[in-house]
Amino acid sequence: MATFALELRTEEIPANALPGARAALADGLGSALAEAGYAGLEVRVLSTSRRLIVLVDGLPARQADRSERLTGPPVSVAFAADGRPTKAAEGFARKAGVTVDRLETERTDKGEYLAVTVVRPGRPTAEILAEVVPAVIGAMRFPKMMRWGLGDHLFVRPVHGLVALLDDEVVPIRLFGVASGRTTTGHRVHAPAAVDIPSAGDLVDVLAERGVVVDPAERRRRLDRLAAELAAGAGCRVHPDDELVAEHVELVEHPGLLRGAIDPAFLELPSEVVVTTLRAHQKCLILEREDGALAPFFLAVTDRRDDPADLVRQGNEWVIGARLADARFFFDEDRKRGVEALVPGLERLEFHRVLGSLAAKAGRVGELAAAIADRLGLAVDGSELRRAAHLVKTDLLTSMVVEFPELQGIMGGHYLRLEGADEALWTAARDHYLPSGFDGDIPSSVIGRLLGAADRLDTLAGLFAVGEIPSGSKDPFGLRRAAQALVKIVAESGWALDLGAAAEGAVAGLGELAGSAPADTAAALRDFLAERVRRYLTDRVGVGGDAADAVLAAGWADLPELVARARALDRVRTSPEMRALGLAFKRVKNITEGAAGAAVDPGLFSQPEEGELHGASAEFAGRLAECVADRRFDDAFAAMGELAEVLDRFFVEVLVMTDDERVRANRVALLTGLRRDFMTIADLSRLQIDGGNQ
Repeated sequence: MATFALELRTEEIPANALPGARAALADGLGSALAEAGYAGLEVRVLSTSRRLIVLVDGLPARQADRSERLTGPPVSVAFAADGRPTKAAEGFARKAGVTVDRLETERTDKGEYLAVTVVRPGRPTAEILAEVVPAVIGAMRFPKMMRWGLGDHLFVRPVHGLVALLDDEVVPIRLFGVASGRTTTGHRVHAPAAVDIPSAGDLVDVLAERGVVVDPAERRRRLDRLAAELAAGAGCRVHPDDELVAEHVELVEHPGLLRGAIDPAFLELPSEVVVTTLRAHQKCLILEREDGALAPFFLAVTDRRDDPADLVRQGNEWVIGARLADARFFFDEDRKRGVEALVPGLERLEFHRVLGSLAAKAGRVGELAAAIADRLGLAVDGSELRRAAHLVKTDLLTSMVVEFPELQGIMGGHYLRLEGADEALWTAARDHYLPSGFDGDIPSSVIGRLLGAADRLDTLAGLFAVGEIPSGSKDPFGLRRAAQALVKIVAESGWALDLGAAAEGAVAGLGELAGSAPADTAAALRDFLAERVRRYLTDRVGVGGDAADAVLAAGWADLPELVARARALDRVRTSPEMRALGLAFKRVKNITEGAAGAAVDPGLFSQPEEGELHGASAEFAGRLAECVADRRFDDAFAAMGELAEVLDRFFVEVLVMTDDERVRANRVALLTGLRRDFMTIADLSRLQIDGGNQ
């Protein structure tokens, strides 16, 4: 068995492109080799900022011989009346590489056809690799591609070198105008000279000896260790930032870190400003004290093991000092203007070309938030909500947020706090953009939750009204994420808010902007929200999809109650009682389809099972009402389960659709009442039950 090694040496690849490139290359080459008959192989793909490396162990010297069954023309056209082969038969034989006498007859659904089994001899593995590798790499796509030379070559970055070895033999490959060989180079600082790779299994070790760490996981381990050591040396710890550390891993070939100092005066700025300035401009980590307060030190990533002249540290300190000085200037200028003075400027910011300015949106959000508060009976002043809806958006006009858009909301919270605003207001400004979809915490204050929910509702209603509805994978305005955030806020705030009715209110609040069919817009938005509610139940609450469908079918006007129902049903959905009820309830629904809720006349009962079910149903209805009022849904489903045996006996012994019209209507009415009570909490016919068709 042989080892194949491929190294594609390029100009510096963007860090965000490398994880996807590794996955695409592993999948593509693995699939191509499997299709060529090389089963069970592991394709390892490693990378640095300047190299893509493929390693495949356990390759046989030759591709295995493969049998292939070929089907040819119908026998009726393959042979003449006298039995002689026609040109069709001869052509098929020639194509298969056999003589006509080797052809067989095969009976199919369409009649008799010629067929033959041929054995394709395996080819040398080197030949296979020389074909599939260029095809797989040439088909790779990146968010941003480059052309070079005369424009003939297209890849993420220009390619400068190519190593392709099957054990110690060079596999002849040509990619992007570069021919394969066994020569590469080491780290551009520590060992830039060319070096020959003796064998495929030596590639990683030879590069490691020359300062190149090709395994991203190993670079991460080294960076984590260096960061901990440098932080401990200053009596600090690293301010957590996994996303930035992951980027550091992809930025270098040799993982290195150095510690620099910050003027402590800059730490008087809000911590988010300091962290974002270092992160955005210099991709530096910052250190913090044990109590979480920022320390005047940073860690900068370097693509080398040392900084002998101390120039890298000094350069980073100089640039970071200048960046923080700019940030302090922006902060001071924003403070001079004040938040209230920025409110008129919202008229100048366009939210959407049809939906108007941000000031108009803030007005709608304020009205929506006040309406929601009133509907929920929350002790919140509506006029304060309307004012807050404008104030929380003003930081979009500040110099700091123009420089760092990711600080929107955060800076508004800081500026309002420093101006002496109520805590409820400044925390609302800070938090009302939270959460991002289903991820993260909901706003900490009631005002923040109201504004966050109303903001999403207005965005959804407005963009649905103007036709900007997500389709397939296209969602340029992030409406799925906005709807997820809305559902999470309502569910985790404990609000009994009917999102369908709220959607209608949001569409109505658009006025003439809602277009000519506001009812259709509201209906489409309601369906869209229902999908997000279902996903919240399955992805965040963790219930099964059929349990989610069952409780949703019973209504979702109260999301906290819906979650409680879903959890309770999910706990018992596989019990024997629920399995039996699920099957029986499908019969109940089919029988009662379209039936009105008529009164049941016990005087028409002719079989004991009718009276038994009538009494059990009445007892269940009383227990159900108590359980629903107290939100004891485990008890509600337990009471429901007790009906399984009674309902089963009823269906075994009683013919519901009897010829006697009055008796039939009475029995249907009995089941209709039971259906109505069941549908208070769940539609059990939605449960997926093994053997349910039997």
